[in-house]
Amino acid sequence: MLNKELLILDRIYLKPEASQRELALSTGISLGQTNITIKKLTFDGFLRQDAVGKRKIKYSLTQRGLAERARLSNEAVLLTIQNYRKIKRAVIALLNKLCSDGYKEFILEGDRRGEMHEVIADVFDDNFREKATLYWGPQEPKEGQLVLNLDRRFLTEKHYINVLHEITI
Repeated sequence: MLNKELLILDRIYLKPEASQRELALSTGISLGQTNITIKKLTFDGFLRQDAVGKRKIKYSLTQRGLAERARLSNEAVLLTIQNYRKIKRAVIALLNKLCSDGYKEFILEGDRRGEMHEVIADVFDDNFREKATLYWGPQEPKEGQLVLNLDRRFLTEKHYINVLHEITI
């Protein structure tokens, strides 16, 4: 999950008139944690609070807050890239093991719009095009074929593996 501070800073940057309740709902952070995070951000000099009525507060990012938002955003992007690379390495290791076990034909089944589907297709195109063949499922595997399933369910059938259960990151 993204850093709470980054989520709050982003929402306030986009909608400074948002109440704490609105910030909590839009970020998925509890109202209590939103309150604590806002107090911390204010104490640290990242936020300024201005009263605009009896019970209404407008939040704004200070210069330090804008810099912190940029720093946290950069950290989140770098972490995402690191995780993507870890997943690619895990998929490569799995496919190398399966190829060394004798499988040369794979059927990829699951959500074709999903990110894991895209990662496996990219890894296959970049690293396994000469070694093996990839088909798109769902279809029953023939002898020598292995189904790479991307559902979250546990599979016990022969010639089926669940990629999400097999890779370790």
